[in-house]
Amino acid sequence: MPVLVSRILSRLAVTVTRPDLILRATGLVSGWSRTCHDALVSVLTDYFAAPSDGVAATAVDGQPRLLDLTPEDVAAGKALYRMSPDEALRPQVKIAQSGTLVVQSKGVDSTRLARLEQILTGRPDDEVKADPRQAALVAPAEEDIDGCLVLSVSDTVRDALASLEPAAQPQVARQWADAEFDAASAESLTMLLGALAELAQRAVAENNRLYCYVAF
Repeated sequence: MPVLVSRILSRLAVTVTRPDLILRATGLVSGWSRTCHDALVSVLTDYFAAPSDGVAATAVDGQPRLLDLTPEDVAAGKALYRMSPDEALRPQVKIAQSGTLVVQSKGVDSTRLARLEQILTGRPDDEVKADPRQAALVAPAEEDIDGCLVLSVSDTVRDALASLEPAAQPQVARQWADAEFDAASAESLTMLLGALAELAQRAVAENNRLYCYVAF
């Protein structure tokens, strides 16, 4: 089992008896199966746009880091979690101290976007997974992973999200929920799609790419 997956699973104290269900031949991260996703359901994800992989990498190793929130936002998030944990776990839109727009979610890392891309574009599964930008590891180096990483989001799904009309978002969310999550996730996924569509529109207008910061 590659170091990336084994480190994440060991941190989550998850025992995997069938590594062949986790990885497919198409790649290190993009081949994660539903079994692996279920094990990693507790991961926290931040979607954001950046002009290059180098800039996106500063979300992990920058000083300060690209996605660091203001102390006020951090305090407000903790307060919300104390008062209403369910509400706090819904998708949130924040502005980092760097001015970067951040779409926060739980358990929806960019490997989950492969199925969404199929729904939005009709591209076949093998074509989606063959895209070199589909959930590729951006930072840090594989041997340096320790609690967080940045994955790429394909330009195809970025463009498809940018073109997604608000009226179509609930139906797409239901399809995505049925295919990748469960029916109860549809409402939360509709909110996430709305936020991701806006983020993607900004990214296209500014010639930026999309990325996913994962903390585990």
